[in-house]
Amino acid sequence: MTKPGSKANGIRRSASEGPAVDDIDRKLLAVLLEDAKQKYAELGAKIHLSPAAVFERVKRLERDGIVRRFTIALDPVAVGLPVCAFIRVKTRLSCRSVAQALVAMHEIEECHAVAGEDCLLLKVRVASPQALEELLDRLKSIEGLESTITTVVLNTHFERPAGFPAARV
Repeated sequence: MTKPGSKANGIRRSASEGPAVDDIDRKLLAVLLEDAKQKYAELGAKIHLSPAAVFERVKRLERDGIVRRFTIALDPVAVGLPVCAFIRVKTRLSCRSVAQALVAMHEIEECHAVAGEDCLLLKVRVASPQALEELLDRLKSIEGLESTITTVVLNTHFERPAGFPAARV
């Protein structure tokens, strides 16, 4: 059996309920979202806990699957991926089978199953409009994919990590 929030075959499973997160955890998560490189002592000073208590909380949050990984945020323009687009996908087969085929396409940053007219919503980043066109051609060759509608992003005003509401520290 797969744990809630874990991945199976590269596709994240959703969970209606997860482990409980208290107010101190929320503050710790908010501080980690700002800068995950901070030492436990620095984190503890910001949320009024000892370094050992912070260490234990971070380990528990990892063990419970609340913190999935520590990573970095890249500037997509600086790494040669200035074109961002959202692609709505309709399928003839199950959304899950089409999503499985999309895992190998590294231009796709996010793949969401959605309710409504479409089956999937993709967020992609590519180097150029021509690269986007090539990606769309590759998408349309996937068995079970019926159609796509693409919206190109002109400007990103802001992005937030993980949708976690920041707690006041």
